[in-house]
Amino acid sequence: MWTDDGRTTGVVSSNQDFYNVIQYGDILETVGDAVDRHGIEPSGRVSISPTAHKMSANIDFDQEVYANEDDPIELGLQVQSGHSGFHGLKYDIGAERQVCSNGMTAFISELSFDQTHGEPFQPGLAYNAVDAVAESPAEIEHRLAQAQNRELMNQDEALLVLMESGIDRHLKNPVPDLLNSLYDEVEDPEAPTLWETYNAATRALTHYTNDVPDYELAEGFEQAAQLLENGANEIPEPERLGRQAVDNRSRQLIERGDTEPYWPEEEQTLRELMEQHEIQA
Repeated sequence: MWTDDGRTTGVVSSNQDFYNVIQYGDILETVGDAVDRHGIEPSGRVSISPTAHKMSANIDFDQEVYANEDDPIELGLQVQSGHSGFHGLKYDIGAERQVCSNGMTAFISELSFDQTHGEPFQPGLAYNAVDAVAESPAEIEHRLAQAQNRELMNQDEALLVLMESGIDRHLKNPVPDLLNSLYDEVEDPEAPTLWETYNAATRALTHYTNDVPDYELAEGFEQAAQLLENGANEIPEPERLGRQAVDNRSRQLIERGDTEPYWPEEEQTLRELMEQHEIQA
């Protein structure tokens, strides 16, 4: 693979039976052709790692959906590709919540498309991905409405769920950053919805990560999307998400005692949540 400044990178195998190099330019040109068919005038940005082994593109379609009347979300497409031996090519919903410029991605699995480098470049996937996002505003709004009607036990459990998702690895001060984001997003701390908790995750990734390129943040946004997507194109059950986070954290903090609490009263909070979930210590 080569870049427009003449660099080559990403050679993993010279045998096309094992590995096919997919040029970033070919991907973006194909997406551009697919967008043109819808009469959309896109805007966006492309981020490439210093070694050119990773590429992320965020393409805005200038098309809005609404989580509610005062919460417009601008739709588009996020494209990720890489040449490190571990990355393939992925197309996901790319969205930005205009209320606070939160980035989002990958929260409806049937609107996502991907291929490995074991296959030659498949231009049809780019057309399918653009069509799926451009033609599915009603489905996207339905998913967001579902997420606003499912609640976790309380804000402490929401924090544990966010830490369990793995997005803390992308934050310099994960607990304070996530607490601040929950404070901004959650209306009722005794009943945070999946939508509010997801917004807290994307707020933290969007606003509390300085100088982190898109290709690095993409993993964090995918981890946050676990709150709206269970891998089977369904909204997760809050009870299951909360119970798993509480169970795993209680094993770390109470049973093994090999970690520091996130906040001074966390152990007592965990015991109360364990009782509500009927988890035995």
